[in-house]
Amino acid sequence: MKKISNEVKVGATTLLAILIFIWLYSFLKGKDFFSNSAYYYTVFDEIGGLAESSPVEINGFKVGVVQNIDFLDDESGRLVVTFSVIKNFKLPKKTVAEIVPMSLLGGMKVHFIFGTGPGYYVNRDTIPGRIAESLIKTVESELIPVTEKLTKLITTIDSVTSSVNEIMNAGFKKNLSETLANLNSTTGKLDNIIGSKEEELKATLDNVNKFTKMLSDNSASMSGTFKNLETISDTLASADIFASISSLKTSLGKTSLMIDNINKGKGTAGQFLTNDTLYLNMTHSLESLNILLKDMKANPKRYVHFSIFGKKSAPAN
Repeated sequence: MKKISNEVKVGATTLLAILIFIWLYSFLKGKDFFSNSAYYYTVFDEIGGLAESSPVEINGFKVGVVQNIDFLDDESGRLVVTFSVIKNFKLPKKTVAEIVPMSLLGGMKVHFIFGTGPGYYVNRDTIPGRIAESLIKTVESELIPVTEKLTKLITTIDSVTSSVNEIMNAGFKKNLSETLANLNSTTGKLDNIIGSKEEELKATLDNVNKFTKMLSDNSASMSGTFKNLETISDTLASADIFASISSLKTSLGKTSLMIDNINKGKGTAGQFLTNDTLYLNMTHSLESLNILLKDMKANPKRYVHFSIFGKKSAPAN
């Protein structure tokens, strides 16, 4: 057997090292010559910083990488992006390859937005593409109104600070110090007062606690009392007190009118109570009647005449 020379061994080793280096370099760039991948193309007017080896995702899951980026022709300036995608993922027709930002720190990636078909793209097909609005631009557009409001707020705060500085002069500070001193003195006096009345406050709070405990212990009796009051109020409501009071008011009105008529001498009772002549006549009549009765008692024969034989007695002299 012929012996392999050292030169051949060194050459083979060098060639193998070069092939391994090329494979490793390609692998680090996302190109794997031994993988079973499908390739798709998309034409973009602008790629927004997309680079080779950028990830290709479907619903946030990495399914491939950007293999190559090149100009479509020398005149239009449009770019052709080549994707390598695992063959297990079938892309329905109308799927869109959208270039989106990876993060706030920069970098772009490709996100496949599934279409509705019908059918699927096959290897080497061209997929429609678009570039999403830059995340930084979006943040900037949303931050501009906030920045303007912050600017106005800072201006207002600066104005308020200037006004406060104008107010906080030496005289104001002196008055404020005196006020705080007076407040401190007043607080000390209040502490002394509260300290001297501490026992009374404790007694008062103790009485309040006893009162609340009494209310709690007699809650059943109080409930019965309130129920009785409710029954009484219902009874009064059903008794038609308003009608009774109205009737009493009417009766009192009539009584007042009758007393007023009596005072004015109207009617028999009024004449009797207010007319002196009637009183005097009655007095004279009673005196005459009294005299008559005395005379009848003293001389009954003057008024009563009777005889067994029907003969009248002689008249008295």
